[in-house]
Amino acid sequence: MKQINLLPQRKPLRAPFISDVLPTVLLLFASRATVMGMSPFSAAFFAAAYDKRIAYIGIIGSLMGIATSAGIAAVPKYLIILIASWLILGFVKKENTVAGSVATAISVIVGGGVMLLAGFNGVFDIFLLITEAMTSALMFIIFKKAESVTEDFHRRRGMTAEEYVSVAITVGVMLSGLSDIGAYGITLTHILASYILLVASLNTTVSVSACTGLCIGFMSSMSSSDALVMMGVYGFGALFASFMNTFKRIGCVVGFICAISVMLIYAQSTYEIPGSILNAAIGGLLFLVTPRVIHEYLRSFFTKSMQVESVNPTSRMREYLSMRLIKTAEAFSSLHECFFSMSEGRLKKYSDDIGIILDETAERVCNDCKMCGKCWQTDFRKTYKNMLELIGIIEHEGMLNSENVPAHFGEKCERTARFINEINHVYELYKRDVLRRSDAVTTRNLISMQYNEINKLFSGMAGDVEDGFMFMEDDEERIVNALDKLGIIPYEISVIESTSGVCEVYLRLPPAVSHSIVEGAVSDVLDRCVSYEKTENGLSKYVSGALYEVEKSLLQLPRDGYGVNGDSVAMFTVGMSKFYCIIADGMGSGSEAQYESATACRLLTSFLKSGFSIKTALGILNSSMCLNMENEMYSTIDLLCVDLYTAEVQMYKIGSAQTLMLNGGEIKTITSSSVPAGILSDIRLDKKTVAMKEGDVILMMSDGITESGYSVSRTEWIKKIMVKPFESMDELAKEVMDTAIEKNNGIAKDDMSIVALRILSK
Repeated sequence: MKQINLLPQRKPLRAPFISDVLPTVLLLFASRATVMGMSPFSAAFFAAAYDKRIAYIGIIGSLMGIATSAGIAAVPKYLIILIASWLILGFVKKENTVAGSVATAISVIVGGGVMLLAGFNGVFDIFLLITEAMTSALMFIIFKKAESVTEDFHRRRGMTAEEYVSVAITVGVMLSGLSDIGAYGITLTHILASYILLVASLNTTVSVSACTGLCIGFMSSMSSSDALVMMGVYGFGALFASFMNTFKRIGCVVGFICAISVMLIYAQSTYEIPGSILNAAIGGLLFLVTPRVIHEYLRSFFTKSMQVESVNPTSRMREYLSMRLIKTAEAFSSLHECFFSMSEGRLKKYSDDIGIILDETAERVCNDCKMCGKCWQTDFRKTYKNMLELIGIIEHEGMLNSENVPAHFGEKCERTARFINEINHVYELYKRDVLRRSDAVTTRNLISMQYNEINKLFSGMAGDVEDGFMFMEDDEERIVNALDKLGIIPYEISVIESTSGVCEVYLRLPPAVSHSIVEGAVSDVLDRCVSYEKTENGLSKYVSGALYEVEKSLLQLPRDGYGVNGDSVAMFTVGMSKFYCIIADGMGSGSEAQYESATACRLLTSFLKSGFSIKTALGILNSSMCLNMENEMYSTIDLLCVDLYTAEVQMYKIGSAQTLMLNGGEIKTITSSSVPAGILSDIRLDKKTVAMKEGDVILMMSDGITESGYSVSRTEWIKKIMVKPFESMDELAKEVMDTAIEKNNGIAKDDMSIVALRILSK
């Protein structure tokens, strides 16, 4: 067992370095900034941006600042606050801003609470303490954001709006700590404030300059009653200075001085005009004489907000629709290739559904037979195959009689003679009916069904365009900012989220960028696992990973005496969100059955990969197989779809064998009562939806497996195997296959295929 240490993991104290001088001086300035006799910036800066390994120096420097501004009497309170902050922050992770903010507020309440116990003057003291705690918590976040700007700044090309504001407020706090330095109305605070605002006005936009002026104006003057006036003066001054930056540095200075003069006159503070203008003039003079080299260096701290070109919404839509239509065209191209060699006369002998013969014959002969339930329900597949065999004999020999009827059918059917007579009669009526139908009419009906399915496809695409996905512009900006901190500047970005929860990020990146670094940054922003998929035409695609995966195993065995298995199996994933498994069982065995099942499997796979819905794909597949009348194609379809985000499983069955699911310790049986694809023009889809969980197992099988054995409930032996613990699905599939062969006396009486699947969490 791993030992859990609940004590804070504090790094040992160290000796100070030269590099610690600047943070200590800034802490001193922050500690000197007071509001209503309080110093909420001291604990906040100490907690957010000061190295706790030299906490002893920080505490001393902070107390010196407090003593020189708020007085010696305030030192005990803030000594307690700083020590409490140092101790509490030992339990907080450095990157957890919220926890650090709360810890700072708690430390202020602890220190202030101790002083209240020593001398309580009224409810107003409690109000001030709560206000100071909240201010400290807020300033912790601001200082933390400002500190992040300095991290790897040499690799960055800009700051976000939040970072600009945080830096401006931080600078204002530091300038407030210098408010006592000066004489005759000339103060170091206002000189530096004017200089900084002129630099910002020269190198940033109008909005950023004005915002910087408001923040610095208020924070640098908050200890006096003129804070609101100076906020407006500096904000207006920076605004006009930025308007005048077309005339370079001199224009900024003129605009700044004129603006603050107008604002002071408007505020009826004419007595402050000489000193304020003098402060601004001194700051402007320093700004003008600053060497160009230094200005170039300062420019890096006031870079304009990054303008990463976002993919135009129209281009996004065009690209998305183009991609879908190309995939659709590829699917229909595959369909064309499969049926290209088909004869012009698509109806060789009959064009209607062969199911009419079966239904009519069964109605005449089997309706009142005591074996009807067993033949047409329990053993439907065998009965259906036998019926097809009888119709084949009639077609080739002209008539079914007692001499050419198969022996196994005669032994099984109790009404053989009547059945032979009725099926011959029904078949003759059927042929006469077919002769009255034209080739064109039937073909037109089937093609009409194709158009109907295509109509469903485009309707679904229209729904996708309208509601199927959304562009996440806020996340685009956050991703750009995150990549910028890593020194990566994307040229284009697009973030799309579908209704299924799949998130796709498209980035046009500089050469030689590590995809693993980008994956980490994007994953942190979106708070989900995102992985690189591919790069096409310079646009890299990153896709959110699924929560589940499927462990799979496939075993197949051909029928004895046949070298080819008539079953076809396909397993694939679409868009990293949907896992599909298809088992197609062609009629009969051998190469002909294999061709039927493989064609059905290939077409269905192509349709699903191109974005067709399952119902549309199955509908087009069925009508396409019905059209191939010269070479009749029939195949059962067993289709499973696993949503890799929710673990929901959908089963679609068209004449297929039973599927077994071990779901939450309970075995569920999924059956089908529909006929195979390619027989009836209007198929009925047997759909079942099951919410699966991690560890649940699915067994998909052809009838060669499910019909092995001689018990009444032929899948009971499979259920007993499923409940056993298996290390892998390979073991489960092998045991089922071996047991099925054993129950068939060591031979494969039919094509045998089994797919074992297990749902796993990633």
